[in-house]
Amino acid sequence: MNTGDERLEGILARLAPVVLPPADFPPAQIVRDTPREELRDRIRKNAEEVGIELTEAHWEVIDFLLDFYTYCCETHAPRYTDMRAYWRYIDCLKDPQCESEMEGKKTETCQYGQLSATEATSAYRVYRVLLKAFADKGGKKHLYELFPYGPVFTIHLLAGLPRLRHDVDPHFGTAY
Repeated sequence: MNTGDERLEGILARLAPVVLPPADFPPAQIVRDTPREELRDRIRKNAEEVGIELTEAHWEVIDFLLDFYTYCCETHAPRYTDMRAYWRYIDCLKDPQCESEMEGKKTETCQYGQLSATEATSAYRVYRVLLKAFADKGGKKHLYELFPYGPVFTIHLLAGLPRLRHDVDPHFGTAY
């Protein structure tokens, strides 16, 4: 085992990641229900514990992923806060000229698409969104320079989020 593998094993041992999430409880629900500053503090603490120094470039990717989970991933919980917002949203679905508060957020933030609750539990689907979002900065190369063990995998470990399906494929030496 080389030092990179030993370091990864050490990180995994320290952070003790949880097993795969149930299909009906995607990470998006956890991100929505947890205050952002609390998530950021957890990420800082865990990164410090395992010896990862987070730069502004790291935080740009982390914040993008957290925003993507918040606004662009479906969950089984409703995305509305009250009945007025719900009916306005429903009415806007029929009228292309309509702009509800929810629609504005969705179209502005979800330029790389939306994922269903099931798709949001697949590491590859989330990884593809990150590749599109950071293509202008170097895409895969940029992401793996920042997160050598895989961007989605590492961010989930640091944030204490459930691991996604197929986040690591040891047969191909891949971590998303």
